[in-house]
Amino acid sequence: MSRTINAFLVPHIKKLIKAGNTVDCACSIDMEINRTLKNEGVRIFDIPFKRNPLHPINIKALMKLIKIQEEFDYDIVHVHTPIAALYGRLLKVKFPKLKTIYTVHGFHFYKGAPIVNWGIYYPIERFMVNFTDKMITMNSEDYERAQKFKVKETYKLNGVGLELDIYNPSLVEKNEIRSRLNLDKDDFVVLMIAEINQNKNHKQVINAIEILKNKEIDIKLICAGDGPLLLNLEKDIIERGLKENIQLLGFRNDINELILACDVGILTSFREGLPRNIMELMACKKPVIGTNIRGVKDLVIDSVNGFLVNVNDAEETAKKIEVLFNKRDLLNNMGSNAYEFILDYDVEHVIEDLIEVYG
Repeated sequence: MSRTINAFLVPHIKKLIKAGNTVDCACSIDMEINRTLKNEGVRIFDIPFKRNPLHPINIKALMKLIKIQEEFDYDIVHVHTPIAALYGRLLKVKFPKLKTIYTVHGFHFYKGAPIVNWGIYYPIERFMVNFTDKMITMNSEDYERAQKFKVKETYKLNGVGLELDIYNPSLVEKNEIRSRLNLDKDDFVVLMIAEINQNKNHKQVINAIEILKNKEIDIKLICAGDGPLLLNLEKDIIERGLKENIQLLGFRNDINELILACDVGILTSFREGLPRNIMELMACKKPVIGTNIRGVKDLVIDSVNGFLVNVNDAEETAKKIEVLFNKRDLLNNMGSNAYEFILDYDVEHVIEDLIEVYG
């Protein structure tokens, strides 16, 4: 999707072009592509994909990809999202000399995944090994599993990287942001950056806030993100009498400012690859409470730069928030540790590693 390109890949593409490469993008366009890429001469091909791997529209997408490859004769195709990765790598059937690279943002089959995921996606990935020259993973669990697939070359990189330079606390006045959000300067603020869907599991943190409120511990939760469960969640918050404690902000373009306004970040997902939102929080020296799952535990070191809690364990989540609420020195130390940890995830380091993979 074009959303994926805008969110993650623009620095990579610019660096590759600067190094003398020609880079074009084929994707399902769900939002306008970053203008910088068009200015750099990147050709954008609108190739609609459906999430159902067997949907007939995906066959049409493959036909379009074949025509594009026939016309421009690319040396490498680098694929990202699962369905685009499936059909993008199938180009190797017709173009056997084409080098295929697949960046895994999180296998759909993982420890604890639904059986249907294993039944559909695992066999597909096992088969697609035959059309994959190099596979890039970004968390330990996926890397270990990918090695068993016996792809020609398997790598583990630090995600897609983060432009650490843009996270500068001195550019924004914390209390001014809080004022705009109807928060007091002394409020203890927890921030969750996530689409409001089943996987992100907002209920866990909402349950934790309710537990703390019943203990007369006043915590403010702000949630940045839109999604299919937004209205249901708003209704649930009102019915529980938590409207004074929880704000659902919807889609936001000021994530950096929201991070600077908070004290702690939180992510209570069932499944992740390597969550960028946690990386962004750490870049702003914020400790993170996250569920003990693949991807999150690659970033959050328990009791060092945050806390790990079990999925759906609202009681433990509440306890960890309370610990940081009561121990501000610990909160600050964890925030410093978080920043030191995330320095290795700077986008420049990741791009250097990626260029080696291309070599």
